[in-house]
Amino acid sequence: MMITWRTAALPRRARMAPRRPAEEPIALTAYRYGFLPARFQSRGVLHLIVQIEAIWEEAGRGRRDDRRYFAVRCADGCRCTLFQNLRAGAWHVRW
Repeated sequence: MMITWRTAALPRRARMAPRRPAEEPIALTAYRYGFLPARFQSRGVLHLIVQIEAIWEEAGRGRRDDRRYFAVRCADGCRCTLFQNLRAGAWHVRW
């Protein structure tokens, strides 16, 4: 890695910190079979889910509640991971 005056001015931790995927709340607008996500709205754009590639659950740790994850492919070609907070019922997307 080449150090320039711009990167040298930043603390080492800021230069080396890994970027986490963005998680943002979404509005789930349609379900398939009553429980699988079929369509969601994010940033004002409506995404139609054409395939659910994987489903898994993770138990909550510490303050985080249990979550159910869906790896999906949309009609516009984007792939993302949707997850539902099982206690609150809120939906989020990770790009």
